[in-house]
Amino acid sequence: MQLGSRDSALVERFLTGDVRAFDALVARHKERVYSLIYRMTADREWAEDITVEVFVEAYHSLPSFRRAAAFGTWLHRVAVNVCLEHLRRRKAKRQIQELQLDGADVPSGPPVLEVIMTRQLADQIVAAMQALPPAQRAALSLFYLEERSHKEIAEILGIPKNTVKTRIFYGTRALRDQLQAKGIISSPERYSGEV
Repeated sequence: MQLGSRDSALVERFLTGDVRAFDALVARHKERVYSLIYRMTADREWAEDITVEVFVEAYHSLPSFRRAAAFGTWLHRVAVNVCLEHLRRRKAKRQIQELQLDGADVPSGPPVLEVIMTRQLADQIVAAMQALPPAQRAALSLFYLEERSHKEIAEILGIPKNTVKTRIFYGTRALRDQLQAKGIISSPERYSGEV
C-alpha cells in the first residue's frame, strides 16, 4: 500500500469516528513534521512544542480537509503555518544551542574532530538560516532539506509556484552571502582582467 493510500485510509477511519486512526497518522508523520519545524526554529524544545501544536491543529482541522491534496502535503502546510505564526509572535531571534560534549558522549580516536567540525558547520548554517525572513526560511527548508518540488512547496505554503521559485532564489543568494561574509564558505574567485 502506498503512503498516500495508507494516509487516506487512516483519514477516512478518523472521520468515521476511529480516534486511534489519528494516532497512527501522528506516528507516521511526527518525525518529518518535527524535522521541518526544527529547521525553521533551530530550537529543539520549541520545535517539540510546536510539533504538538501542529497535530492539535490538524486534529481539529481534519474534518474540513478537502482531500484535494495528499494528507502529507496538507499536514506540512499546517506545520508551516503554525510555525510561521510562532515565529511572528516570538519576534526575538533564538540563538543556536552550543555544542555540548561531555566525556561520556565523546568517542575516542581521530573522528571526534571531524564530528565536532561537522556539527559546528551545521550550527553555523542553521544560524545563517535564522537570519532569513521566515517565508524564505520555510521555502529553503522544504526545497533543500525536505527535497520537495516547487509544485509541492506551492501547495504546502499556499502560494504560486513562481513565488516559491523567487523565495528559493533570493533565500539561497542571501544564505550564500551570509556564509561568505562569515568565512564559512569561500567567495568565488573573480577574474581581475590582469594577466
